[in-house]
Amino acid sequence: MKRILLIIVVLFTLIASAQQNQNEILANYNSGKYTVYKVKKVSYGKYKMVKVKKQWPIQFSKSGDKTSTVLVKRAGILDETFKPDVPGHPAYFSFSTYRLTFIDGIGVYYSWNGKEQATTKYVFTKGGLNKNYKELNKLVENYSKAVFKNQTNARAEVKEQKSAIAEAERKKNSLQNREVSKIEIQLVNTPNKVAHFSEAIKYGVVAILKDGSKLSTENLGGKIPWSDFILKNKGCSNTIDEVRIDEDAKTLKEDRITLQAISKFHKTLKATKHINTTNNLSIQVNQTGFWGHERHKYVTVFQGQNGQHAGRGDNLTIKVKTVSHKQTGVKLNKIEIFNTTKNKLVVRYKLTPNTKLIVNNNGGQGMNGFEGRKGSPNGGNGGNGGAGGNILLIKDPSVTKLNIVLNNAGGAGGKGGAPKYSYASRGRNGVRGDKGRINKQVKAVKLSF
Repeated sequence: MKRILLIIVVLFTLIASAQQNQNEILANYNSGKYTVYKVKKVSYGKYKMVKVKKQWPIQFSKSGDKTSTVLVKRAGILDETFKPDVPGHPAYFSFSTYRLTFIDGIGVYYSWNGKEQATTKYVFTKGGLNKNYKELNKLVENYSKAVFKNQTNARAEVKEQKSAIAEAERKKNSLQNREVSKIEIQLVNTPNKVAHFSEAIKYGVVAILKDGSKLSTENLGGKIPWSDFILKNKGCSNTIDEVRIDEDAKTLKEDRITLQAISKFHKTLKATKHINTTNNLSIQVNQTGFWGHERHKYVTVFQGQNGQHAGRGDNLTIKVKTVSHKQTGVKLNKIEIFNTTKNKLVVRYKLTPNTKLIVNNNGGQGMNGFEGRKGSPNGGNGGNGGAGGNILLIKDPSVTKLNIVLNNAGGAGGKGGAPKYSYASRGRNGVRGDKGRINKQVKAVKLSF
């Protein structure tokens, strides 16, 4: 009977302590030097706690009744700052991949896995240690699971507090209720090339107030929230901070991109910045046939020892017409690539005549044969490479220069599989696919952009 009563008392003690969060527990802890026990492996699957010779300094930083950080000077010299998982109701403090939980008069430094299991690494105490390695792990697991259940409301409160702080910060730095005379767009970086796939253009917004003072967005050193503006960028992504040029030339009708920001609180105030395209970045277009090991994605495959055959390159029609840049007057080649095999548009670009366009329309590579096995010792044959796709290049009479490379070679065959035994045979190598045909024509071209 006494044993049962003792067990009940222990259980109630654990439940009561589990209901306390770390802020409540650490109310009784002070900064100072703590005795440290570390885990030592005794044998396979067996560990024990060993006392470290030197004490480690631990510093608790508190704000009111909450512990904001726990600084552990690991080995007495290496600073590790642990932060609460939920400031209002913490179950643990974390640093990197490790956690720190204080319970039953000790601090347990441990790791936590996806199965909600603890692995103790160190223990901090002002006195001795009367728990073994397994007991420590179970102690932290039970405590953490219990506190996790009570964190729902605390997490919601923290989220509300963060939202309130963020809204207060937004209002403090917003243009709302301010007298603004003008807004401007400023570039953070000036790219050398403004073309399809060129680097991002970073920009910000500056507001000039009626008293002459200036405010700006964070990337220009200020704090105006981007939510103060409506963005209407053209020819590029419609995003804050930075934009990228559209990949489809159809949206670049004026051969420039336009950045535009409108103040939400001063609808008549608009900032507009035009940037001319340079159209001089080399591009590769890939329409290569599928490889043998990918064949199952396109057709039903019954896989034996032989490698699968690869797919051929699709047939393409490439149309080119020369026009003048609408802002600078330099010559541009308008290029449209259409996949006639799949009956779909591939790309539309505008490139200067000297800018290289590489079109890869090769056949896929055949799959290697499998190694022989007991019942069939000969190696499997390699799959054949796919044929290169056929290309029709149509140049308008206006085109005097075009820097284009057309690759439509057949794909290599796969290697034959090795024999299972020395007396058996290696599989045959697959055959390389045929080169595709290239047909060039000069005639009037009509484009879809």
